[in-house]
Amino acid sequence: MLVLIRHALQKLTPFIVEICQIAGTPGLSLAVLHENKEIYQFHFGYRDVAAKLPTDENTTYPIASLTKAFTSSIAGILVDEERLEWTTRLRDIIPEYKRSDTAANITITDLLNHRTGLPSYDALWLLSNNYLPLKRTEAIPILNYVPAVRPLRTDFIYNNMAYEVIGQTIEKVTDSKYAAVLKSRILEPLGLNRTVYTDAPADMENSAKAYAPLENGEPVEIPPAVQGEDAIIGPAGGIRSSVKDMLSIYKAFMEAANFEIENKGQPDPKNPFKQMHQLWRGMVGMPFSSLREYSYASGWVRAQLPAILGLDSPSPGPGGNGRVGYGLPSRLALLHQGVIPGSTAFAGLFPESSSAVIVLANSFGLADTVRIVGELLIETMFDNNITVEDYVGFARKTASSSSCYLSKIKKRLMAERTVLKPANPLEFYTGRYENSIGNFHIDIIQQDEKLRVSFMGRANDTFDLHTHQQDSFFWILSHNENARLARFPSFPKSYYILKFGCKEQGFRKRWSGERVGCLVWKHETTEPGGGEVFHRKSQKYRQIWGYAVQQFLSKHFGYL
Repeated sequence: MLVLIRHALQKLTPFIVEICQIAGTPGLSLAVLHENKEIYQFHFGYRDVAAKLPTDENTTYPIASLTKAFTSSIAGILVDEERLEWTTRLRDIIPEYKRSDTAANITITDLLNHRTGLPSYDALWLLSNNYLPLKRTEAIPILNYVPAVRPLRTDFIYNNMAYEVIGQTIEKVTDSKYAAVLKSRILEPLGLNRTVYTDAPADMENSAKAYAPLENGEPVEIPPAVQGEDAIIGPAGGIRSSVKDMLSIYKAFMEAANFEIENKGQPDPKNPFKQMHQLWRGMVGMPFSSLREYSYASGWVRAQLPAILGLDSPSPGPGGNGRVGYGLPSRLALLHQGVIPGSTAFAGLFPESSSAVIVLANSFGLADTVRIVGELLIETMFDNNITVEDYVGFARKTASSSSCYLSKIKKRLMAERTVLKPANPLEFYTGRYENSIGNFHIDIIQQDEKLRVSFMGRANDTFDLHTHQQDSFFWILSHNENARLARFPSFPKSYYILKFGCKEQGFRKRWSGERVGCLVWKHETTEPGGGEVFHRKSQKYRQIWGYAVQQFLSKHFGYL
């Protein structure tokens, strides 16, 4: 039977190549495990396009959010050693975490399962060219100030910052760096040498470069994501690995889980993974309509197939009725995807048959290459009756939609315009606006006769503003401009609009009228209302002006 399945998987090769070419994915590696045996590998394209260096089983890719399963596993090891408990409150480990609402009581389990009710505010920690403007020390202040958008332990709200904080909790409990704990507790026991935290070492060859596709699918190289051992969000998405190592890791995961089931919860002393019965337990339902289980389980989506796969919202795939496994007997799947500009990853585990599918790619493609290919491999591995050409057609359809997405957003913004000129003089809007804890700022600057927005004052994050409605403006990029800046191409329309308000009186002699005191930016989709309010730093400008006067008097008149 395995021979027949292997042959069926091998026949997919030309279709996988076509999907990659449609999506503008320059390099991809995949592997399939079934009945605890590796039965198929395939490697497409280049890890380095310019040098034409091919991919293989040892090529390392950033695995993005597949990192979360590693982080939760380390937490499981510490619980097994009684150094943590699943019910341990964050504030008992990190006393700097302080809130006055029910989120003050969030636990390790809440953080691992995205049930804190707190939004991630991802737009604050990732800017153009994969630049991380915040330090790890900002993670707790961010969790302290973000508004709760759901009651504690009631809803699934995906939160990368929660996993950063789990990483810091691991460091506090072990008195060691996250990278050192990962290496000593997981990588070394499993004998893995192609898996690293954040940066690939300088002497590690065979590392995939990061790319983004232009409208025509041509890949452009972009800076890699999550660089440096102290990069924020590392414990949420900072690991690099190869398909060969990932298969070894997932095999060990399933062996540990099956051992615990057969031995009434007792862990396998020879396996580094512990507490699998808890880690793979669904702890919060995901917002999908399904009669079957679809929940989140500490770094994994736990789904009873057939099911529509996805993390943030149900998104039917190309398979039968849009559901993976449609027409087959129901089976448990543990799944996750990883996405960051320049890298995507897909993993599916099926512990009842000791099966796994892993797909890694070095591009955020025009189509969701890793998911389409991953679903195709799953259906073929379980001998489902599918039409392979449907997957190619689905890739072509989604790639076409993706390539014109931003132009459609621009058309909608232009159609909503109610004013062609600003309602007030340009200096009415200019200034620096900060969030309530002062770790993220937006500059509105005047250049000639137009306004520009500059996020964190960075040249690569400075864009022209266009009038939208009364005291509101928008900014937008073309698909190719967006790709060359390594920016996510899928933000909703509201992300590109800035609304001004909170009028305040002027203080400069050359201008004595009103000016706005705040702007509102809806960068977080899970947060209801108009968005986050950023306040003008008027007092800061007064201080700067006062300092300049003091320096002038001191220089010319000797005043102190």
